[in-house]
Amino acid sequence: MTTPNRVYQDLDLLFGVTATNDVAKRLDVNAVKQSLKNLLYIRKGEKPFRPEIGSDLHRILFEPMDFLTTDLLRDIIADTIRKYEPRVRLENVEIQPNYDQNSYDLSLYFYVIGIYTPITFNLTLQRLR
Repeated sequence: MTTPNRVYQDLDLLFGVTATNDVAKRLDVNAVKQSLKNLLYIRKGEKPFRPEIGSDLHRILFEPMDFLTTDLLRDIIADTIRKYEPRVRLENVEIQPNYDQNSYDLSLYFYVIGIYTPITFNLTLQRLR
C-alpha cells in the first residue's frame, strides 16, 4: 500500500502534538485554508521582513454596513488572495452583511492548484477592538 503524495504541508499554527511528540501538520486543502485565514487576518506591515503581505480588512470593518462597504471588502479579499496565495485559483467571493451580529459572512469558492475538487471556505468577519 502506498501513501498518497501530499500536495501541500504547513505547520499547524495551533501547535498540536502528534503521537510521536512532533508538531502537527496541516495538509493539502487544510493547509491552504489556514493560509487564507492568516492572510486575511494579518494587517499589512505586521509580518516581519514582509510588510506588504496582509490585508486592510480591519480598516474597512469599522465602516457603515452598506453595499459599498460590502463591495469594497469583496475587492480587497479577492485582490489579497490573488496577490499573495499562488496555491489558489479563486472563483468567487460572496459576502453577506449580518446586521444582527454586526459582522459579515464570507464564502470563498476556489480550487487548490493540484487538487481538482472545488472548495468552499466560510469565515465570519467581525469588528474587534
